Amino acid sequence: MRKFSTTLTLIICALLLIVFTLTAWLACLHKNATVDEPGHLVSAWILTHDNDFRCDCETPPLWKYYIALGTRKDALPIDRRSPGWALLLSDFSSEGTFARDAMYHTPGVDADALVRAGRARMLVIGVAMGVAIAWWAWRLGGAVAAVAALSAFCLDPNFMVNSAMIKNDVVTALALLLLSAAIWLLGERASAWRWLIASLMLGVALTVKFSGILGILILGLMLLTRALMKSPWPFERWIARTRPQRLALAAGMFIASLLTSWIFIWACYGFRYGPSSDPSQEFDLSDTLRHSAIGQFFAQSIDPGQPVRYLNYGNAQTWQPPAAIRLILWADNHHLLPQAYLSGLLFTYGMSQSRLAFLCGQSSLVGWWYYFPLAMIFKTPLTTLIALAAAAAFVVIRARHARAIKTWPLIATAITPLLYILAAMHAHLNIGLRHVLPVYPFLFIFLGVAASMAWRASPRITGVLIALMIVGLAVETGGAYPDFVPFFNVAVGGARGGVNLLGDSNIDLGENLMTLAAWQQQHSDTPLYLLYWSTADPHYYKIRYAPMFGDAVPPQQKQNGAGPAPVVAVGAAILTDPYSNQVKPAFFRALARQQPIAVLGGSVYLYHLP
Repeated sequence: MRKFSTTLTLIICALLLIVFTLTAWLACLHKNATVDEPGHLVSAWILTHDNDFRCDCETPPLWKYYIALGTRKDALPIDRRSPGWALLLSDFSSEGTFARDAMYHTPGVDADALVRAGRARMLVIGVAMGVAIAWWAWRLGGAVAAVAALSAFCLDPNFMVNSAMIKNDVVTALALLLLSAAIWLLGERASAWRWLIASLMLGVALTVKFSGILGILILGLMLLTRALMKSPWPFERWIARTRPQRLALAAGMFIASLLTSWIFIWACYGFRYGPSSDPSQEFDLSDTLRHSAIGQFFAQSIDPGQPVRYLNYGNAQTWQPPAAIRLILWADNHHLLPQAYLSGLLFTYGMSQSRLAFLCGQSSLVGWWYYFPLAMIFKTPLTTLIALAAAAAFVVIRARHARAIKTWPLIATAITPLLYILAAMHAHLNIGLRHVLPVYPFLFIFLGVAASMAWRASPRITGVLIALMIVGLAVETGGAYPDFVPFFNVAVGGARGGVNLLGDSNIDLGENLMTLAAWQQQHSDTPLYLLYWSTADPHYYKIRYAPMFGDAVPPQQKQNGAGPAPVVAVGAAILTDPYSNQVKPAFFRALARQQPIAVLGGSVYLYHLP
């Protein structure tokens, strides 16, 4: 059949979304809370039930309201008398300990049930992302474009794992996708209604993640580009025919959107400046400023790759804040935005100045401009990479013979991913592919549109190629199930090959304590040492262990004095952590000389104790 019917397309899209939902959900049931999820969940509880923004202010609150929607306050009691409660106002690094105590050390709290409920809500956002991708691809290229684009999304392991995670990366990707789509519609025919949608989506982007600030640049650049185009720009019943008229229209909508978003931010924080209902409680930003100073000092050091422990922290005392930090402090002094928002923005900016990163066996404090392009090559399914390469080649060849190219749709779908990847390449936060997830929906849409062009030229061959792509993605993603966090494509050797290429959240988020507990049940006599990156408490899962570099002895070894040789479980994130390798070089060299006994969940490496 040369043309897809609407009914058939909807059925295929629905089936793809069902496969995506079931696979992502079943996979996450095997995993405990990742390192960041307890902090986000506890923060969602506090801001929803106590109207307090002191916890986890480095992630804006809008999406966390959704996480705690309809929950009971007593399902997660918060101890406001503990020293950690007051410490949250001055030391952001204390959030992990506070969240662990709240979720895993509070009697009566079912941490896993809370995490599952939050993940179920997040998965709805992932499904909404799929619907948005299919809708825009359909508008641009028809039914074939929708099916191809949605297939690439629904069978992508990176979106499967991140959609079922209490994190704001997929929410940000959806917000920027919808913002771009709204501006695209605004550029076709402007109206007050379309402008309002674009403004609200900008407000959403600004209040789910601080990288959403790029939405301001995206909006401004897209409106400017539309104003400079030669074609008239309708607005309601009026038409901006001249360039000055179009520029005035773009400027007016841009300024009005900024004002709307400013009000939107205040609304998310209850139109209150302070983080607490108690006006005497405010954030102490001195510690955040100190970390910003150290971060910038590291970034500007003569040898950024020098081990952290050899750098002189005292030199940071002569620090002069850059213009961005001075602007944030000025806005704070004048109460132009809620303090929790500005504090989180300041913390995020400081952390982005330098962060120890790992790439292909090398470490750096400031990262590499090519880190994220390589991460995308390593962690994107090989089938998707081949399909994108073929689609790009086909579009270039066809463009030479095309009579006319629709410029505005091309611009509308290209500006956001280009700006986002360029910003990521310029930043020094090289820690995880999840930070560039907003680029992918546009790649999937491009793939879909290219498929629709190929379908018009040769439907039979294109149909076979789309089917092969779906099968290839199903095989590659299915082979990694349920361990999607450490997914690497087959070309680089999968998870076992990936541990030599990338670190941090690319390979390990502390999500495999359940898997380790199951292993210990089968090896109950084996003494276990643990070196693991996790906010979840191993004791919650009844894991009997001793810290690798502590004074404790594993219970089995202490009681028996003989028996199986001790085993050390090391998280992949720690195996590739440059700082850990510098502090305990002999230990990690000894591990490198061994083959692991087993690899649990793709990220927990078991070795005989050196």
